[in-house]
Amino acid sequence: MNAAKIIQILEKKVPLYLAEDWDNPGLVIGKRNREIKKVLVALDVTDDVAKEAVEKKVDMIVTHHPMIFGTIKKINDDTALGRRIMLLIENNINHYAMHTNLDTAFGGTNDALCEIIGLKNTEPLAVSTEQDGMPNGLGRIGELEKETTLGEFAEVLKKKLKLDCIRIIGSTSGKVKKIGLCTGTGMEFMNEAVAKRCDTYITADVKFHEAQKAIEEGINLIDATHYATENIIVHVIAEYLRENTDILVIESECDGQVFKHI
Repeated sequence: MNAAKIIQILEKKVPLYLAEDWDNPGLVIGKRNREIKKVLVALDVTDDVAKEAVEKKVDMIVTHHPMIFGTIKKINDDTALGRRIMLLIENNINHYAMHTNLDTAFGGTNDALCEIIGLKNTEPLAVSTEQDGMPNGLGRIGELEKETTLGEFAEVLKKKLKLDCIRIIGSTSGKVKKIGLCTGTGMEFMNEAVAKRCDTYITADVKFHEAQKAIEEGINLIDATHYATENIIVHVIAEYLRENTDILVIESECDGQVFKHI
């Protein structure tokens, strides 16, 4: 199967028009007519993932985060990015990314997090577009089957996301029932969660003054880390490709978690 056909299958589920204007999803590196026999799915094309792809002789890497953002004036071995780009090109490895379009898409990162948490009656948090005739956008809102406390919920979430610790803002005895969430860096949408009367908001990369704002607004806030809220999509993408193609699909074994807790 050539890369163009695989891309067509991916974009049927995750259309490019769902991406934010500043984003860079799609075929980042490689040829559309390249024959693809093995695909590696990962969160990012890190140095380790690029080396893994070469060692495992894959033809294409599919990730959530694009390896290239913005303008690049030079591609050489003076920079880590340049070396990664050259490594993929020299080994005939394509790179395809689905970023904010995957965050927005039905069945994407935000829906995957809702499913892990067990949220019911979900709907988009910040509606900005349509998909299949339905309103859609970044983030989700949903409800737990039973009300719990922030302390109890944080412990459950920590286990489900395989975290050794989790940051919370609010009283551990505060109620948790209606939850807003946005995977990755999503503090810009906390106001929508407040306006829609969520008692709890889950996202990542929370800054000090943003945490203070949550306290002022009276909403529980959970920073579940950028990595943990988005790495859950790797298996989802891999399974989708396995179900819709006859190519060999493998999931990266590299640990992409940057922060370590000691």
